[in-house]
Amino acid sequence: MFKFALKNMAIKKAKILLIVLSIVISASVAILAYNISEQVDDGFKTTASYYDTIIGPSGSSTQLAMNTMFFTDKPLGTISYEYVEQLEKDNRVNTVVPFTMGDSYNASKIVGTSPTFLAEKELADGEMFNDKFEAVIGYEVANKYGLSIGDKLVTSHGLAEGGHSHEANPLIVVGILDKTKTSYDNVIFTGIETVWATHDHNDEHTDECPAEEHEHHGDVCAILLRCKSPNYVSAIKNEYGKNGELLVINPSEVLREVLDNVDMTTDIVYILCIIILVMNIFIISVITLLNMYDSKKEISLMRLIGISMNKVNMLYIIQNAIIGFASTVLALLCSRLCILMIGGYVASMGIVLDSAKIYPFEFVIMAIVFIISILPTVFCTLKMSRQDGVAE
Repeated sequence: MFKFALKNMAIKKAKILLIVLSIVISASVAILAYNISEQVDDGFKTTASYYDTIIGPSGSSTQLAMNTMFFTDKPLGTISYEYVEQLEKDNRVNTVVPFTMGDSYNASKIVGTSPTFLAEKELADGEMFNDKFEAVIGYEVANKYGLSIGDKLVTSHGLAEGGHSHEANPLIVVGILDKTKTSYDNVIFTGIETVWATHDHNDEHTDECPAEEHEHHGDVCAILLRCKSPNYVSAIKNEYGKNGELLVINPSEVLREVLDNVDMTTDIVYILCIIILVMNIFIISVITLLNMYDSKKEISLMRLIGISMNKVNMLYIIQNAIIGFASTVLALLCSRLCILMIGGYVASMGIVLDSAKIYPFEFVIMAIVFIISILPTVFCTLKMSRQDGVAE
């Protein structure tokens, strides 16, 4: 019966391809929308949990959070390093991490910070930066440019390619991060003193951090904190928030607002997926009815040679089950291919997507689509079973 179903499908290639294409498109959109929304949600929550407070120049809370957490966009500006020294002496704070950004290597951004910023990351090779002009590079940076320990990086001024080259002060690769599947994979990290020294050379100054301002010796773009208790988080936010030049945020709260907007967009996508699935039910039903109508003579012949109606019904159910299963598997593969294709683009936005990551609910979506794909055939065969087996 299974072999006969395959032969029957081969005869009706055009109609079968139309059904497959319809199922693959709808299922791929649904799976892709769910997978991306879940990966973005997981990435935001994981990254936001690293620090409970971020202090930066006044401006957009979202821009400050996205810049320091995901290395996107330009920093808001700079604040004095004196705030870092002040917070390091504060008994309410466990961890103080300076953050600055203003240069790049090809398309990869360079972050000036302290080794503490990478304390929870593993090194695939080498060691952490400690001296000036030493750098630890992200996993994807090493792969993209074929870099290894000991290589020298001539960086350029600004966050995009084409800026003035800092040829007098190349960075030396001393470490390569293990793959994190986060935005850290696409960034180069060095000591904040390196950033200052680079721009002090020959009176160079940067105008990328802050946007359209100069970064002077002792300035930072932001300060990331881990406080000893939630009460201290509120106290520090109130204390430093009174300074009109500073912006104090809780990254979890800010990213939660961003996720709310993402969830709203995802809901719209899901609604569109449902509409597509309903339309596909209609399309598959029509094609199935036409297929069954065209098969009347074929069914009559099978009945005349003694094949029972139950076996005839089973033939068409098996046929559509094969189509449904193959289509849902293809949809999963297509969704992975789409993630691979858009991976490079969204990485520049600080979002890293793993094409190998599959969530259990994706199989639920596939099962729903599979059931939808065979329902029209089941209804048709049940109706046929109530009628006389030999066509008029």
